[in-house]
Amino acid sequence: MGAYRREKWPTQSIFSLCLFCTLLILLSSCSQVAEENSIDAQEDIPDAQFVDIIRKEYREGKLSMQFSAKSASWYETDQRLEVEELSFITYNGDDGSVSASGDAEKAVFYEVSGDAEFSGYVHLQSAEGDASFESTKLSYKRSLDVFETPHDTEVLIKVGNQLLLAGNGLLFDVKQQYYHIQENVHGSVNQQDEVE
Repeated sequence: MGAYRREKWPTQSIFSLCLFCTLLILLSSCSQVAEENSIDAQEDIPDAQFVDIIRKEYREGKLSMQFSAKSASWYETDQRLEVEELSFITYNGDDGSVSASGDAEKAVFYEVSGDAEFSGYVHLQSAEGDASFESTKLSYKRSLDVFETPHDTEVLIKVGNQLLLAGNGLLFDVKQQYYHIQENVHGSVNQQDEVE
């Protein structure tokens, strides 16, 4: 039986993943500009394609997020957006500094369910506290508000260049703000409480 850990997620990483959820919602809005093809179009042929996408989001006149992608394809039949070489940066609303960033080689967003899948090299980085998350597969289930990786997929959680925790099979519950890694857990789970 594999090891099971339930730990509090570092505050900086929670912030990064919440911002990543926001990115999911923003990317799904790209689908609104999709052009319709004939009804006989094959499912493998996209209904619309985009190249070298750059999008900036502003809140109260200040840059809050920027994301880019090498290409994206929209499939009307199953309301699916496939994105290649996705990168994003979120900014602090107070001073405009970078608060988090991330990359994924490939991302698939499902408009109807709000679910998403990320694959290839997946990396999330919080500027505050220098916390990061790395994996090769990550999925988001909007109805449950959880991120998870397959049981056989390795996950690395780092602070700076030091490994905080690693293992296989991550489940991160955004609402409850906890996570667990199901197998091969190793690393350091001790953290000092922040002094206010």
